[in-house]
Amino acid sequence: MKSKLILALAISLGVFSSCNDSKKIEFDGAGDIYVRCQIIEGVTQYAPVIYAYSNMNMSAATMKHTDAGSPEVVLTKIGQDARNFASLPKAASFTTTDIKNGTYNFKITSTDKEVLNITDKLLKVRIAPLKISKFEYKKDKHKLDLKWETVENRDIYHVKIAKAIDGQVIYQSKRLNDNSLIITPTSVGWDRNYKMKAGTTYTVSVSAYKFENSTTKSGFHINQESVEYREIVW
Repeated sequence: MKSKLILALAISLGVFSSCNDSKKIEFDGAGDIYVRCQIIEGVTQYAPVIYAYSNMNMSAATMKHTDAGSPEVVLTKIGQDARNFASLPKAASFTTTDIKNGTYNFKITSTDKEVLNITDKLLKVRIAPLKISKFEYKKDKHKLDLKWETVENRDIYHVKIAKAIDGQVIYQSKRLNDNSLIITPTSVGWDRNYKMKAGTTYTVSVSAYKFENSTTKSGFHINQESVEYREIVW
């Protein structure tokens, strides 16, 4: 089974298989907390991004740091897919105080009342905020020319165009090592099932990612996303 998850990386991932005719399907899942880092009003700020995924529909998902007294975070369903729950940051969520490292416990419950307890670690390694150095959009040709400063110790760069921050993704780049990208209507990466609307404002994000393990091949177990957002009017 392939499932396109609404993840900060927004890459189609091979998720937990539920296609097995000979055996009973076992409830399986994963949890991920990572730090989103942005420069806001000239200051580096941080907020947590939290996801829970499963191979079956969930009725609930929560997360809590292992430290005594840490608050429990309740995740909510993303869109219509009850296999993906999240807690996504709003503008008021950002602070100059970094997110607490360590082990976080996730509790996910299926609609059949099966409970799965899983953990994720937030490591102390951090990368610098990403800064866009060139942002030129030619509306007549819908051509976007991007460049950004090098983020040392990152694992990959990634560019998205979405209907809103953490909203429906309508363009996504491959994993990038270079510091520049040109996007046109014929570029690979567009959701061809979505029709762009003239006069509509779309959000462009350029991100640098640091994974918990730099050899990871999926979008799970992100440790940090450093991102800058801009907007275009189609």
